[in-house]
Amino acid sequence: MGRGKIRELSPRALTVLFASILLIILISLWVGYSYVRPFPPDTLVMCTGMEGGSYARFGELYRKILAQNGIRVELRPTSGAVENLNLLADKSQKVDAGFVQGTVGKIEAASNLVSLGSVSYTPLWVFYRAEDILDDLSQLKGRRIAIGPQGSGIQKFALELLKVAGVASPPAVLYEYPYPAALSALKQGNIDAVMVTGQTDHQLVLELLRTKDVKLMSFSMAEAYTRFSPDLFHVVLPKGVINPANKFPPSDFHLLSPTTNLIVRKDLHPALVYLLLKASMEIHGGASWVNKAGEFPSLGKQDDPISDQARRFYAKGGSVLYDNLPFWAATFLDRIILLVVPLAVILVPLIGIAPWIYTWRNRSKYYKLYNELRNVEKGLQVSMPPENIRDIHSRLDRIEEALNSIRISTAFLDEVNTMKEHVQVVRKKLVRLNLPETPEDIKS
Repeated sequence: MGRGKIRELSPRALTVLFASILLIILISLWVGYSYVRPFPPDTLVMCTGMEGGSYARFGELYRKILAQNGIRVELRPTSGAVENLNLLADKSQKVDAGFVQGTVGKIEAASNLVSLGSVSYTPLWVFYRAEDILDDLSQLKGRRIAIGPQGSGIQKFALELLKVAGVASPPAVLYEYPYPAALSALKQGNIDAVMVTGQTDHQLVLELLRTKDVKLMSFSMAEAYTRFSPDLFHVVLPKGVINPANKFPPSDFHLLSPTTNLIVRKDLHPALVYLLLKASMEIHGGASWVNKAGEFPSLGKQDDPISDQARRFYAKGGSVLYDNLPFWAATFLDRIILLVVPLAVILVPLIGIAPWIYTWRNRSKYYKLYNELRNVEKGLQVSMPPENIRDIHSRLDRIEEALNSIRISTAFLDEVNTMKEHVQVVRKKLVRLNLPETPEDIKS
């Protein structure tokens, strides 16, 4: 339908055409708005771990950073990584994010969870009381060992390693003490060893490193243990890293460590995912006793399903919008861009073909009559029987009646009138072909 035809449309026809286009746009915007969710919720629920542990400290750091953007982080203390993973996987629980130890279990690709990357090593610290120097878990046979409370990542991890070392069954005695009780029991001599995972800011680790008559195990076969699990890494606590002036520790300590992964639900708002990723760079990007600066956060130290947004973040860096605008404005623009671009791809061609659709709708009312008229004309013959002539006149009458009853835009009336003229042309042709012969015709 050309511009000339559009100009010829009646006000009513123009109103119908543009109202239809506007309705399509509004429906598309509403559907897109519902799907894209321009504004994130102002609260994020994060499950952490036991009081005094590394996960609890991590949670506090995330809470402070996200609060700068108006997001309230609600921290949910737990017994550890196992409980965190269960809470995240349970759709009935209102939990958005949490810390999960790499050795706890794999996230299924079809689950409702994805990883935003590994954020730190979480070394295994084995503290013990003994006269001799112990350098392997197999030397704990027959001893009393605290392996952490039920539901903690350390208990699952400890049991797996003790099983490999042949110490998971009697005569060894295993205790499910929480960390404060384990610390007290070791100091009083009621147990022989404590197994704990955590970063170097873990309160129990710091306390035991300062406790006399308590030694830290350095694994002489750390590399061998990593062969039993792809989630284990051999890390080193370097000589003097805790107190260089006093050269403490006095030598390198070889430790085993899984990673801590930041896990979120797939339906977490993208703006909150971005804030978590940005906060993880700030919180975990520095050096610690067992890793260099820049090692974390990382996507390369795990095999859980990775968030697509996290892949883009690590590949391309931060967002220009979020780095230069207030969080609420950047979120709105980011979501609107995601909404408008796909809609434009759909709507621009749709708006372009709308006049053609309108034209087709009008012309379809009489184009079938054109086909019938053409068939009538093709069937005309010389000296047709009277009954055939009457039948053709009846068909032409019906075509004319149909043309007169069509309700159509004024822009197409000229075409209908032209067709009416064609009907008269066919009538005249029918008459001319079937005129009775004159004497002059006979003589010729």
